[in-house]
Amino acid sequence: MEGQGIDALFVTEKFNYWILTGHRSRQFDGKQRPMLLILPLKDEPVMIVYGRDERQVRATTPVKHIKTYVDVPFPLELVPATFKELHLDRARIGCETGEFQRLGISYNDFETLRRSMPGATIVDASRIHNHLRMVKAPWEVERIREACTMATRAWTTALGRLRPGMDVTQVRIILARAMLDVGGEGGHIDLGLEGHGFVHTYHPGDWLWSDFGTEYEGYRSDLARMAVFGPPSDEQKREFERIWDLTNRLIQRIGPGVRCSDLARQHSQDMVSLGLPPLEGSKRVGHGFGVTSDPPSIGLADDTVLEPGMVLTPEPRYFIASGQRMHLEEDVVVTANGRELLSTGAERLISIGG
Repeated sequence: MEGQGIDALFVTEKFNYWILTGHRSRQFDGKQRPMLLILPLKDEPVMIVYGRDERQVRATTPVKHIKTYVDVPFPLELVPATFKELHLDRARIGCETGEFQRLGISYNDFETLRRSMPGATIVDASRIHNHLRMVKAPWEVERIREACTMATRAWTTALGRLRPGMDVTQVRIILARAMLDVGGEGGHIDLGLEGHGFVHTYHPGDWLWSDFGTEYEGYRSDLARMAVFGPPSDEQKREFERIWDLTNRLIQRIGPGVRCSDLARQHSQDMVSLGLPPLEGSKRVGHGFGVTSDPPSIGLADDTVLEPGMVLTPEPRYFIASGQRMHLEEDVVVTANGRELLSTGAERLISIGG
């Protein structure tokens, strides 16, 4: 903030608020009751929150100065009044108006606030938020590591419960239950199914692909795994070895000082060497993540230089003639000397019920 001449951050977006306060609120999903943080450079922070959440806020955040409001409609005048109390009504205020950012209040409310503080200068604070989201503190990395451990255990558990003849809904339910069984707080499951539509029964010889992950204390894992119902054919084994080779090459090139675009360029050359199409345009083969998907992107259009503490999901992918997606994904943290895998297991092709 000091380096960018910003006197205070006005934080309105769900994940920025969450990371900076420690308070996870469901109010963001309803969009009717804003949850706000004013973070001055040279004074104590102030939160403006829905009154019924006050007890939870005080139990989960170190912020001492908390203002509350009764209910909808949100009393917008509370915001400029607070800035004035903090002697920030003529300050440079950093807001979530730039790349990869979103406001947690409506555009009309934001413009009303701007007009109500004519002496203040509103500036873009996206560089600050993006850097905080990209470079994880050690405690954040440990939460992601635990989320990866949970997701890996859930995948192993689910595979032991699957059999040929199950349909998409059954597979999804089994994997979801397995993630709950290991203590996951939530998560995502994508079974792909290109060419199958939304209804499909798995038969011997079918691939099972899933992009999935669970959460631990708010931080995510993001994995992609492949298996085959019954014994895999020789062709399936060859294709799996090819996608793992591509994935492993990308992982081994990750390290501090490396540009994301250079990673993508080298990966594109690997694709061509294996008879696959090169990367084109802004297509990415990995991204940052933490509480959600974050920058940077491993893509030709992103020149971000990797730093220790960045957590990435290298995930090459392509389609074979049958329309099947070949796609593996591991979670990796950049270290001072290279990289460390936070998850393992993508290198193994599993036979289900065979």
